[in-house]
Amino acid sequence: MMLSRRMKRLLVAVAFVLLMAAGVQATRELCRQWLLEAAQTAGEDRLLSYVGDIRRALQRYHYLPYLVAEHQDSRRLLAGEQEVRAQVSLYLAQLDKAANTKGWYILTAAGDLVASSQQPAHWRDADGRLIADTLRQQGGDVVTLSKMVDGQARYFLAAPVYTPSGIIGIAVVKVGLGTLTESWLAENELVLISDPAHTFFLSSSEKFSAAWLNDAAKSWPDNPMQAIRLYSGANLATWQLGQASYLVQTVALDDLHWNIYYLTPLAELNQTVFWFGISAAMIFIALLGLGLFVAERRQKLRSRQQLQQLVAESEARLRRMFSKTHVGLLLVDSRGKISEINPTAMRYFSLSPSMIRHLLAWQLFETHTGNSTVMLLLKNLTKPQEWGEISGVEAMAQRSDGSRFPVLFSLSTLPWYGETQSLITVIDISKRKKAETALRAANASLELRVQERTKALQAAQEELVQTSKMAALGRMSSAITHELNQPLTGLKTLLSSNALLIERGETQRLMANTQLVNILLDRMANMTSQLKTFAFNRPEQLRPTSLPEALQQVLRIHQQRLDRVQVRIRIPAQLPAVLGEPQRLMQVLGNLISNALDAMAETTEPSLVVTAAEQGAQLVIQVTDNGTGISEDKLGSMFEPFQTSKKMGEGLGLGLSITANSMRDMQGSISAANNTDARGVRQPGMMFTLVLQQALAADSNGDPEDQAGKAEAEPDRQLN
Repeated sequence: MMLSRRMKRLLVAVAFVLLMAAGVQATRELCRQWLLEAAQTAGEDRLLSYVGDIRRALQRYHYLPYLVAEHQDSRRLLAGEQEVRAQVSLYLAQLDKAANTKGWYILTAAGDLVASSQQPAHWRDADGRLIADTLRQQGGDVVTLSKMVDGQARYFLAAPVYTPSGIIGIAVVKVGLGTLTESWLAENELVLISDPAHTFFLSSSEKFSAAWLNDAAKSWPDNPMQAIRLYSGANLATWQLGQASYLVQTVALDDLHWNIYYLTPLAELNQTVFWFGISAAMIFIALLGLGLFVAERRQKLRSRQQLQQLVAESEARLRRMFSKTHVGLLLVDSRGKISEINPTAMRYFSLSPSMIRHLLAWQLFETHTGNSTVMLLLKNLTKPQEWGEISGVEAMAQRSDGSRFPVLFSLSTLPWYGETQSLITVIDISKRKKAETALRAANASLELRVQERTKALQAAQEELVQTSKMAALGRMSSAITHELNQPLTGLKTLLSSNALLIERGETQRLMANTQLVNILLDRMANMTSQLKTFAFNRPEQLRPTSLPEALQQVLRIHQQRLDRVQVRIRIPAQLPAVLGEPQRLMQVLGNLISNALDAMAETTEPSLVVTAAEQGAQLVIQVTDNGTGISEDKLGSMFEPFQTSKKMGEGLGLGLSITANSMRDMQGSISAANNTDARGVRQPGMMFTLVLQQALAADSNGDPEDQAGKAEAEPDRQLN
C-alpha cells in the first residue's frame, strides 16, 4: 500500500510537471506570438515611413538630367562639334558641384562616354552600355539604375537627348545614396536595399554592410529566410545574420526596381519571452508547492487513520495465521518464558494451556543427547548477547510425558510490542527420519547387490575376452594351417616324385620339380613375412619422410603390373614432408596399390589415381581405383586381421590390417569408401584416404631445398 501511494504521488507529480511544462511552453508561445505581432506592426509602419523618405529624397534629383538634355552646347557636342567639349565639361562640373552629386556624364545613344564632370577614369564603359540598354528596354523620359560602384551605393538617372531625327545621346547624373542612410543610422535601425537580383547596394549598418551581405549571400541557401506562422494566419520571415536573428519585412518598389528590407532584431524579444517563461514557471512551482503542502497535510491525516485500522487488522490476521499454521510456533520473551504458542506446537509437545505458564523454552527440548548449540542458545536468552539466526537445525524435542521426537529447529528475533522477542519454529520430522533409516538400509542392500553383480560382470568379461582370444587364435591357426597345408602337401608330393625321378635318372623333370619346390618355399616365406610384419613393434621415433620419394619407389616396384593401367599422380610441386617412417610409408602405399591392381584384374580400362593435398597441419592422400570394390556391409571390418575377399591360397587377409596398424604407428589414420558420382550413385572401384601429420621443415633430414626438389612432381602424370 505504501508503494502504491508513493507511485500515485509520483504519477501526480509527473503529471503536474508535464502540465507545468506545457503551461510554461504555451505561455511562452503566446507571449512570443504577441510580441511578434507587435514587432510586425511596428516594422510595417517603419518600412512605409522609410519608403516615403526614399521617394522624397530621390524626387529632388529627378529633374537633373533635363539640365543637360536641353543644354545647347551639349547637344552641339553630341552632334559632332568637338570645339565645345571644354565648355560642356566645365558646365557639367559646375552642375555636379551645385547639385552635390557624384558625377554628370554625356553618352552616345550606344552608351559611349562623350563628356563628363570628372576624369574619364572614374567612368566605367560597362555602366554606360548598361544605362543605354535599360533606356531602350524601359523607354520614357528618365530611367533610374542602382548599383555598387567602388564599394559605394550609386544611383544613376538618365534622360535621352532627342533631335528631330531621334535620340542622339544620353544625359546621366550619378547620385550618392549615402544621404539616405544618415537618418537611418541616427535611428539605429537596420534597413537594406537590393536590386531585383537580390544584390545589396545599400545598408544602414556599418557591421552588416552591403559588401558584407553580398559576400555572405554566396554561402546562403536559395531561400535563407525561415518562415514563422502566427496564430492570426500571418506569415513572418527571419534571417540569421552572424549570431543574431532578425525579423525581416520587405517591400518591392517596381518603379525603382528596388527591394527594401527592414530588419527587427529578435534578441530582446527572445529575452523577454525567456523571462516571461521563467516567471510563469515560478508561478506554477509556487502553485505546485502550495498544492503539495495541502495534499500532504490531508494525506497525513488519512494515513494516520488508515494506519490505526491496518494495525488492528494486521494483528488479527497475524493471530489467525499464528494459530492456523501447520508448523509449531513459539514466541519466547527475553527471560526465556513462552508468551505465545500455536495449537500445532501444543500438539507436538502434548501441552495444555495451564502447563505453558510454568515452562521455560529450553525445558521442551532433550537436555542430554540433543543438539548442544540449541540448548546453549535457549538457556542464554536472558543474557544481553547478540545471537545470529538459526535455520533448519536438527534437534531432539521432549513431550510432557517424557517421550522424545526429532524436529527441525529454527530461531529468529523480531520486535513485538516494543520488545525484542524470539520466534522458535519446530517441525516434526519423525516420519522423515524413519524414511531416511529405511532408505539407508535399502541403499546398503542395493550397494551389496551392485558389488556382487559387478564381480559377476567382471568374471563374464574376463571369460569373454579369453573366448575372443581363443576365437582369434582359432581363425589365425585355421588360416595359417590352410595356407601352409597346401604348399606342404605339394612339397611332400614333389619330394616323393623326386626320389622316383632320381632312381629313373629323369633329370629334366627333376629340375622342373625343384623349381616348383622353390616356388612353394617362397610362398611359405611370404606368409611368414606377413605374420612377422603383423607382429612388428611400433617405431621408437618418427622422422620427416618424403611422400613423392616413397611413392616413386613403390611405383617402380610395381612398374611391370602397371603397364596396362592408366596412372594419374596429382601431387603439388612444393609438398611438405610427413611425420612417419620411410619403410612403413612405402609398405602402406605398396599394399594399397597392390590391392587396387588385384581389384582391377578383370577391369577393361583400369585406372589408378593418387592425389595429395595440404589440409591445415595435415596431409591428405587419396588412392582411387575403378576395380570391383567391396560390399557396404564389409566396409566396417575390412581393416580387421584375417579378413579377405580373395580366394583361399591367395593371402592371409593381413594386408589392410598391417596398413591400418602402420598408419596408427605413424600418428595417422586410414578410411575406405566405395566410389560414387555427384548424385550419390554407386560407381566401380574404391577410394582409400590416408591422413598424416606434416613434419616441420627445420626437422627434415638434409637441405630443405633438396627435399623440396625431390618432392616435386607433375600436377597430372600418366604411366602406361
